Amino acid sequence: MKIKKMMKSKKTLVLSVCLLLLPALVFGAGALDKYNLGMEAQANENFYVASQYYLEVTAENPAFTDAWYKLAECSYKLGEFDLALNYLENAEKYEKNNQKIQNLKGMVYVSLGRIDDGRAIFNSILKKYPNDIDAHFGLAEIELYEGRFSGAQNQYMEALKRQNTNRKALLSLALVNAERGNTQDSENYLRQALSYYSGESEVHYLASIIYAMKGDYITAEKQARIAVEVNSDYDKAYDMLSTVLYKQSRYKDVIDISDYLISRNRKNTNAWFIKGVSQTKLGNIAGAIETWTAGLSINPQDEIMRSALENEVRNTLSLEDSHRSLYARYHVENAKQYASRYDGSGAVYEYQRALLLDPMNYEARAAYADILEINGMHELYLEQLKFIKEHNSEQIAAAGGKKLLTELNDKIEAYNYLLTDTLGKKWNVEPFYLDKTRWNIAVFYEDTNSTFIHADTNRLVANAAADIFSGVAITSVKTQVTPVSGYGEAFKNSRAGGFDYFIILSLSEGENDMTLSSTMYSGRTGLEISKNSFYCTGNNRFSTVLRRFRNSVLEKLTVRGKILARNGKTILVDLGKSENIVKDAQLKIIKKGQIRTADSGVGLYYRDADVLGSIIITTAGEEISEATIENHGFYDKINIDDEIVLVSLPVQKANNDANGNAVDNVPAADERGNAVVKNEVKGQELVDEIRNAVERPSILDLLRNIY
Repeated sequence: MKIKKMMKSKKTLVLSVCLLLLPALVFGAGALDKYNLGMEAQANENFYVASQYYLEVTAENPAFTDAWYKLAECSYKLGEFDLALNYLENAEKYEKNNQKIQNLKGMVYVSLGRIDDGRAIFNSILKKYPNDIDAHFGLAEIELYEGRFSGAQNQYMEALKRQNTNRKALLSLALVNAERGNTQDSENYLRQALSYYSGESEVHYLASIIYAMKGDYITAEKQARIAVEVNSDYDKAYDMLSTVLYKQSRYKDVIDISDYLISRNRKNTNAWFIKGVSQTKLGNIAGAIETWTAGLSINPQDEIMRSALENEVRNTLSLEDSHRSLYARYHVENAKQYASRYDGSGAVYEYQRALLLDPMNYEARAAYADILEINGMHELYLEQLKFIKEHNSEQIAAAGGKKLLTELNDKIEAYNYLLTDTLGKKWNVEPFYLDKTRWNIAVFYEDTNSTFIHADTNRLVANAAADIFSGVAITSVKTQVTPVSGYGEAFKNSRAGGFDYFIILSLSEGENDMTLSSTMYSGRTGLEISKNSFYCTGNNRFSTVLRRFRNSVLEKLTVRGKILARNGKTILVDLGKSENIVKDAQLKIIKKGQIRTADSGVGLYYRDADVLGSIIITTAGEEISEATIENHGFYDKINIDDEIVLVSLPVQKANNDANGNAVDNVPAADERGNAVVKNEVKGQELVDEIRNAVERPSILDLLRNIY
């Protein structure tokens, strides 16, 4: 009997040894070693290195299913969703019904915007395996994509029912409830996670984020410090620690941590950014500019850092400072990219940004002038040529010497001759020095915690949002330096300042996307006008959401002007092609000082008794136009400085603008607030990207990274 037991024990031992050696026998010891190295790199979030190891494994052994799956995981983490799908299809060749593979495939589908395909996979899995937790996590993500936080919460709770200590479920519920403002529920789930998984760096890192979302920066700091003590290589936790210290105004501590992170990894963009912001808070503007310049040399696509830098450059550096040309170069190159895609409005936007930074920039001004000429704005083109001749003599000499200067003089002479009979000369008016401001708008922000990628983003986006209206002659947009406590304070300050409208902004930022949310109110009544959300992913996303925000505001503002001069039934008005005014446009004349914004909604209010007549544009100039008075009642009460408001544009004009020929940085609505010119961010590739992108809540990146 003992002999039989001994023989059975030996057989078991031999079988166990064979099972341990099986991967090496099947796949080869070298492939298994590389696979393990890939696993190690992946655990440390070195996804590129891990992918290289897994690729070597699959090259040696194409049937190594787990290597294909791990490749898909790495690609998914890196945002390469099409590639991840390709790897999963290779894995399916060998294990088609593997739940793990199918769940990841569903997540990839969701990331690609194929929501229905992802939902079908997760529901199919749950039909066969009702207790599959990962499928519930997948359905939760779909609920978040579709804006149903309560639905996502239910899916996480379903997962928790099946495994009441599940780490991902507890942390996800804590985050989702914190995002929804359910403080008590969030803390309950967080306490459970900390009790089960205390000492795990990621749990303490997420706890820091959750406490920061609630405004408890002391506890958030404590949790972040625990995370870095547990894992001294956890850069995300250090970034979070910097953010909560910044919120406590401990700027010197932030700079110390940033220097430490930069010394370890110069590519840590967040460290460069928050160091510069902290330096500005300490009054070290020159140091901040130097810091951000270094950070942008490493990551030129960080538009929020660039926006902060450019704001300080414009406010502090003299016009003669050579650094201005360096910073303008980025926008000049961007403009060329837009032009290569036949995106004229994008090119104009970038050249204008370059000239705001470096007004003496010859290349940007010459290119901008050429665009004006192509679009028939010959008076503005001539003004640009005169500016170039006066201020860019050195650049002209360097670029082409006497020959180029001769060509410039010839163009100026030719256009001076061609423009001898302009409306300005006819009426003895200098159109480029007119004050056209008709709309005053205030932009406010709250000190909320909507993102943890960049610090203080709501303040920075408010500054950038006001700045993007630079050059819009008919609007004056100002922002308050300090945050408001909420709607009440914003309304009070707006009404006291006599603003027509006020806007409260916030920015929600993910790792590769962002959403700019804006709510617009009447400055007189405080009633809500509109609420918008602008989402974008990919490169240039910050400038794209800002431009879309600007367009949405301008499409609600009525085109307004005033009478400059009168000769019988013929009048001169301060509106022209630069405001999308064309021949046969119809406008009303309203008695000076009698226009106000509508009590609710968009558009204008004025009494019928204050309508003095109507006009039709007969000659549209670039900045001014000539019109004929069509009707003025029995008594003629029309005088200089009476206001005019747009009633309608010719049908042909509206049709042309639908095809993208509109000036996209001016008010575009009629007297009722209806947009008569459709402004939008041009460039078909960019438009398609925006339309096809699936908007994601900012916490989704955090939820995805919980394991």
